[in-house]
Amino acid sequence: MGAKNCPETPRQQMIGMMYLVLTAMLALNVSKDILEAFNVVDESLALSNISVKESMQQQYAALYNSDDPKAADAQTKAKQLQKLTDDMVYYIENLRFELVKYVDGDNADGVKEAQELAKKNGQKVPFVPVEKIDGKDNFDKPTHFFLADSEGKNPDTRAYQLKEKLKNYRAAILKLVSEQNRSKVDKRIAINLSDHKNEKTKETYTWQVYNFDHLITGGTVILLSKMISEVKSAESEVYQQIVADISAKDFKIAEFQGHAIAESKVLFSGEKYKANVVIAAFDPSMELDVYYKVGADTLTRADEGSATHLTGKGSGVPLELDGHMGENKVAGIIKIVAPDGVGDGDGFKRFYFRDTYTVISKGGATISADKMNVLYAGIPNPMTAAGGSDASKLHASFPGCTVAGAGAGKYNVTPPVGLIGKTVTATVTTSEGSAQQTFRVKKVPDPTSYLGANIWGGKKSKNDLLANPFISARMGDDFAFDLKWTINSFRLTVISKGIEGAPISCAGGHFSGAVTSAINSASSGTVLIFSDIKASSIAGTRTLRDITVRIR
Repeated sequence: MGAKNCPETPRQQMIGMMYLVLTAMLALNVSKDILEAFNVVDESLALSNISVKESMQQQYAALYNSDDPKAADAQTKAKQLQKLTDDMVYYIENLRFELVKYVDGDNADGVKEAQELAKKNGQKVPFVPVEKIDGKDNFDKPTHFFLADSEGKNPDTRAYQLKEKLKNYRAAILKLVSEQNRSKVDKRIAINLSDHKNEKTKETYTWQVYNFDHLITGGTVILLSKMISEVKSAESEVYQQIVADISAKDFKIAEFQGHAIAESKVLFSGEKYKANVVIAAFDPSMELDVYYKVGADTLTRADEGSATHLTGKGSGVPLELDGHMGENKVAGIIKIVAPDGVGDGDGFKRFYFRDTYTVISKGGATISADKMNVLYAGIPNPMTAAGGSDASKLHASFPGCTVAGAGAGKYNVTPPVGLIGKTVTATVTTSEGSAQQTFRVKKVPDPTSYLGANIWGGKKSKNDLLANPFISARMGDDFAFDLKWTINSFRLTVISKGIEGAPISCAGGHFSGAVTSAINSASSGTVLIFSDIKASSIAGTRTLRDITVRIR
């Protein structure tokens, strides 16, 4: 950036804005790759939620179309379940859209585009994907949107109200299940509203703080979509039990379908994919044989011999899987004894299921440079370290460097000149892990010298020179730091008609009386050479380039 007394060119201003944006991005430890990963996870969740919704609509239709009088009670409960779920999903979807508007503003392109698309498709709530959110890396606004105060315990905060809505939803849908099966279904519902206890520090965080404190917008909207997924999973669990509560001999449905009802479609690293594999509307006492393969899109009858085999009752077979980072697939077959004794020709009837789930990182330690991808020797380099759920356990080290704290997770790191050309491997340790990052140590480049603000040489009038009676120095446009330089001294040599005069030494950066007099006396064609320009800053003392001017 230019010195404050020097006007900035449009190019400098543009570069300054670019670095401002870059600094903000890096200060949040959000790389472009991570933001792109958020786009992928968000899209995967959105498609998954649509798929689950369509599946449930088919199952509701099968139940509502039954004219068996024994199905009347189940139909009534199913309609109540559908209404409760639709209202809960609408609340979360609307919360997500209001958050995006709060972060980006009502006139943001993504917001207006989503509103137009919703109107065209008849959607109740516009949906703005992560890739269309301008402030996807902002963490201040989402925190204030949901918490307002530090703990979110105020009933007026959105986080508190969301928790209450989810708690009431869970209680309401469980009342639709028969009392003898309520406890069993309750254990399978993945909506977790408990406060979080850090096992290492023994500190407890409210559900509100654990979920919404300093989580960037991209992560927050994905978390809300994940909650929708968990609500839909709970809906499916309760629906299956409503149907199962009806005696199989009294109630028949023409079509059956295999399901893997996942607790959550998005997992953090270290968590397991958990699902209940069931067939809709079958007798809970029925014996089930489940065959599955991880990584498969589909499974065929021929694959049974090589697949993993589980057994269980008709109420569901628990399925628990690990997963690699990114998207994971699982496909399988549910096999039962055929009621008609024929089935698929071997006395068994088969139902097929498949599912996908995504594993993302949580709580990992990160460290990044706030300005550039290197450390400059001799000057403080702003750095940010982050990670872990316990901020008090965050520690960063930079071997061989002078480190000064600059706030929560902020450091000013100064490598000594002796490390120029070498590397520094920084380590950040948190309550949940550690990470390392290697930085190259470079010499601060020389600043550029000027007469006045912008005169670098060439033909100039005496008035031009005397209107800018000083020498300045500033870093190039591509240097990220606002590093100030002071001119300590310089010399002026006057060459008139081929004759070189005695050099005039000058202390400081402003023209002395002798320098001013020499310029005033110069005739057209006289050459002025400003040399041996000494400048200093916190990066040290440098000898700068000569400035040669010919008088017009």
